This record gives sequence, structure tokens and C-alpha cells, in this order.
Amino acid sequence: MFRSVYPVIGNSAELPFYLTGAGIAEPEYHCRRDSGLVSHQFLFTVSGAGILTVGGQLYPQKPNGIFYLPPGVPHEYRPAESEWTTHWFVFRGDSAASIMEKLGFTGFLYRPDADLTECESIFGRLLAAAGEPLSGGERCSMLIYEFILAARSAMTERGGDLRAAGRVIRDAVRYMETHYMEDIPLERLASMSGVSLQHFCRVFRSRMGMRPMEYLARRRIAKAKNLLCGTDMSVREIAEAVGYTDQTYFGMVFRKYEGITPTDYRRGGACGRE
Repeated sequence: MFRSVYPVIGNSAELPFYLTGAGIAEPEYHCRRDSGLVSHQFLFTVSGAGILTVGGQLYPQKPNGIFYLPPGVPHEYRPAESEWTTHWFVFRGDSAASIMEKLGFTGFLYRPDADLTECESIFGRLLAAAGEPLSGGERCSMLIYEFILAARSAMTERGGDLRAAGRVIRDAVRYMETHYMEDIPLERLASMSGVSLQHFCRVFRSRMGMRPMEYLARRRIAKAKNLLCGTDMSVREIAEAVGYTDQTYFGMVFRKYEGITPTDYRRGGACGRE
């Protein structure tokens, strides 16, 4: 059985959270998203087993396992057995990012052995509300928030653990978002986080699903794609604008993440499909 609901958004887009999809996958299928999702996602395993890949790391998925993926985090998951059953939902909202950050959900999170009793109960009500054509949007918004709080409790032994880990990388992420065009040593990011370099790198990879410098590279390439599509700047100018003084190296990094050169990206019509 594969059951999914994709509500009509309508006025729900004005709510802090609004559901964009929810479902039961029995069995779950192979899914690869090289650019991540536009929405936030929660997924937990009911039976069977699967494998989630984030940032080059493999995360076994078994009953009582749950993960959260924020928008834009590349990932892949696939069944590890013939029958892998999951429950999942995706959501957005103008306030979603800030609320999730305040609650400690600042990056990819995974817990292999959570008590999901409350989460399963809320999910059942959420899936039912998703099919209501009239008041379902508001009901789903409340249930999403209720699920987030339940998941936050289930995924950490203490709620403060999640917030503390979030604080370690919060300032570093914000800095990279606004200073991506500059040379940013790892030591500077760790220093502004107030922890050792080793601890910073470990927490960052655990929370974001990738190393700090990979996050920076992805941020630069995302900006470069915007400039390639929206300006007449040369490839050299764009490379410098996003923090690469060497055009050849910029081309290598761009090809690593996009599979083609910056010039081919601009000429090949990719901008029109973004």
C-alpha cells in the first residue's frame, strides 16, 4: 500500500506551518534528491529496514528510527530489505525556518532508537486532517507543531541537548550565509562558535549532514547559479563574486556539484528549468 495526500495549499500558506504532503509508503522506494527538498521533512520507520545517505554518511533505518531533513540538504534513501514501511510528511511556512531553529532543528537530525509512540499518534491525526477540504489546513498546522515538539523530545534525551548543539553551529552558518564570498578559515568558524575546531567539525557534520567547507561550497555554487541565470557577468567575474579567485578551480567545484561546467549550465538551458 502506498497512500499519500498532497493538500491544496490556498490560504494555508499564511499559516506558520502548512502541510505540502504526507503519506504511508509500504513499501518505501528508492529516492535520490541531489538538491534536497524545498520543504522540511520528517520520516520514521514502521517496519523493515532502509538506508539513508546524507553528506556521504550512511544511516541505517529500522523500526523506531526517525530523521529530520531541512530544505536544501542533498540526500538519498533506499530499502535495505524487500519490505521497508515508512510514515512521512513534508511542510513549509514563512515562519517555519525560524521556529525550527529556535527549537534546535538547525540541520539534519537522526535518532535510530526513539520512542515514537506519541509521534505515531500525531501522524495518524495529521494524515486524517490532510484529507479534510475545509478546515484541514489549520488543523494540520497545529498538528505539525505538535509533532515537532514530540519529535524534539523523542530525538534527544534532554531538550537542551538539541538547543546546545544548534547554538554551536548557528552563528557559523549565519556567517557563511553572508560572507560566503570571503576566505573563511575553519578556525574562524570554530572560534565564533566558542568550541574547539574538532568539536565544531563533528557537531556541524552531525547536524548539517556535511562538512563546514562543503556547506560553504554549496552556498557559493547556489549563488553562482543565480548569477549565471540572472546576469550577464562573465564566468570569471562570477567566480570572484562568490569567493573563488581561480576560475579553473571554480569550474571544478561547479562541475562537482552540478555535473556540468558553468558555461554549459548557462548555455544548456538549465536556467529555465530551475
